[in-house]
Order: sequence, then C-alpha cells, then structure tokens
Amino acid sequence: MPAPEVNVASARDRSEPSLSEVLLMLFAMFAVHLLIVSRVRNFWDVTLAWGDNQDYLAISSVISNWHFSGGVRPDGFWGFPYAIAGISKVFSVPELMALVIASMLASVATCVLVHRSYGGWVAAAFIFVNYEWIQLSVEGGSEPLFMCLLYASFLAARSSRWNLAALLASLSTTVRPTGVFALLAFAAVLAMRRSYRQLALITLIGAGIGILYFAPVWMLLGSPFGSFIAYRGGWGTHWWPLTYPFSPWVLSFLRDLYGNVRWYTLTWSAVWPVVASVGAISMWLPHNRQKFSGLQHETLFASMYTLFYLSYPERALDFALSRFLVPVLPLLLFSLRGWIPRDRRVLWGAAVLSALLSCSALVHFRNVFGFKLP
Repeated sequence: MPAPEVNVASARDRSEPSLSEVLLMLFAMFAVHLLIVSRVRNFWDVTLAWGDNQDYLAISSVISNWHFSGGVRPDGFWGFPYAIAGISKVFSVPELMALVIASMLASVATCVLVHRSYGGWVAAAFIFVNYEWIQLSVEGGSEPLFMCLLYASFLAARSSRWNLAALLASLSTTVRPTGVFALLAFAAVLAMRRSYRQLALITLIGAGIGILYFAPVWMLLGSPFGSFIAYRGGWGTHWWPLTYPFSPWVLSFLRDLYGNVRWYTLTWSAVWPVVASVGAISMWLPHNRQKFSGLQHETLFASMYTLFYLSYPERALDFALSRFLVPVLPLLLFSLRGWIPRDRRVLWGAAVLSALLSCSALVHFRNVFGFKLP
C-alpha cells in the first residue's frame, strides 16, 4: 500500500525562516561559541575533556590500528568512532580534529533534514532551545551523527523507501542503541498495513547491520556485547535499563534538591520532563491528528524514545535528561509548533543567548556574562 500523504506542508506558513536563514543562525551560534571558549581556554583542551570524547577517540584508535592493546575497555558504541577514524584517514587530520569535523558536518546536515521535515520555525527553535546542541556540535558528540541518520531514515520512510529507511535506522543504532526504536516503529507501521514481505526485508537488513557491527567488536575486544556492558554500571543493582516512569528523575532531582545544587541548575533540570511529557502526549491529541497524518512511524518513535528515557534508571537523570532528549526535540517541537514565537527578533535573541549559555557551561558563567549568578 502507498503511504498516506504527509500533511507537514499544510502546517507551514510563508513567513517561516528559510533554510538559508536557519543555517546562518546556526553558523552564527558556532562562531559565538568558538570565539568565547577560545578566548578563555584552549579549545582543543576543552574538546578533549568534553563528554565521552576520550572514549570515542580510544575506540577510533582501536579501529584505525585494528588492534586492542588491552587494559580498560573503552566505553561507547562504535558508529561515531568509525566516522572519526574515516575522516582522520581520508583528510590526514588528527583524530580529535576529525571528531569536531564529523560533529559539525552532521549537525549542519541534521538542521537541513529538520527544516525539510518540519519547517523553518521548528528548525530555528531546535537549534537554540537546548544550548547543549551547540556543545555537541562544536566540542563533539554522537548525537549529531545519530540524528542525521535517524531523520534521514524518517524521510525515506515517508516516501515508502523502507529498505533505505531500515538501512539508515540500523546505522543510527550503531551510533546510539536507541535507534532501535525507529526500527520497531517501522515494523509496527508495516505490520498495521499488513506489508509482511517488506517487514521481513527490513528485519533482514537490521540483522545484517547488527552482524557487521558486532563482528569486529567481538574480534577486537573479545566480546560482542562490550558496548552494552559499559552502560550497566549506571542501572542500579537490578542491571536493567527500565524502571517505573518518572521515578529515576524524581529520585535524582530530590537528591540534588537537598544536596546544595544551585537553583538555576535545578530549574533547567525541572523543565525537561515537562517538555517531554507535554510534547509526547500532544502528538496524539485530536488537534494534531492532521499534522501527524502519514507520520505514524515518527510518532511511535517519539513516544517510545521519550517513555524509555523517562524510565531510564540513570542516577543523575535530572542532569542527563536534557541531553538524552536532544534527538527527539524536533518531533516534540513540531507537536508544540503553535507555541514557537513568530518574531524573528525573539528567535535571533534566543539563539545568541543559547550560544552564550553553551559557553558558560564550559568556561563558567562569569567569564561569559561578566557577573555571577546568585
């Protein structure tokens, strides 16, 4: 059966930001971030210490040399390190520089995909609503590459190119394992349409990519599940990545509330479960039914992904949730599109503020704004 017509275009208006304007906004945020961070500290020192970069670089070195010398196994999935190793080899640049190049290019590609899929207002809001997106794009992180593959798979599914969609979603799973929710969403939609032959094909594609991913991990590390084992330490005593919805966030928030954590950090932490819940529920409400017509796979993915991270037993979930939700933000914003301000002065002002906040989280608030928060 052909896919239902997607009604995204009907939700747009002529005054929305063009792709050129959104990319200009993104590049301006990159420039502000780089300028301020480099003025206070050495950019490459900041990048090396940022997030999981040292683990990604360690895995990239294993891939480049095709040898693991022993010792502590590097954490993380191998999809992003493959990109780092490839760019480093092709362009003859250090792996740390390749990491930044991969993240920036994937970030730009993701913004193009989000603009094409959900329009200019959503794309513009997406790049500034969470300042961590700029950190992940500039200092590096697996999220930009994950989202690039993920949203490209959504576009392919819209035009019923299910094999390509499954291939891209499977590749996204090698970057971040939650890409499996996209494959499950595709399978559910095909099952509802009784396209069982196509369902079997995408299952084979997913299995094939899984075998190609696990084989070198097994050869080099001695275990095909080394990428998963590293995550289990944060799941508590039961070593299972799910518990009651909201309970991990509430426990970690209460722990920090009575642990002298600053008010602005607590406020930022409190915003995201509300945004996630309201956005995910809004997708299923009658007033959004036409907007999400033909986007069943994206709606299912957003619901599964959001529920998973609201139930994820991470000890510091109140701090981590804002980053965990970055990949689903375009869909949450699309469901809440009516709340996005239509004044470009507000959009550009928010973009500049977001770029400054992304710097303050790395080089301290006072070095960026010139004063200290109470």
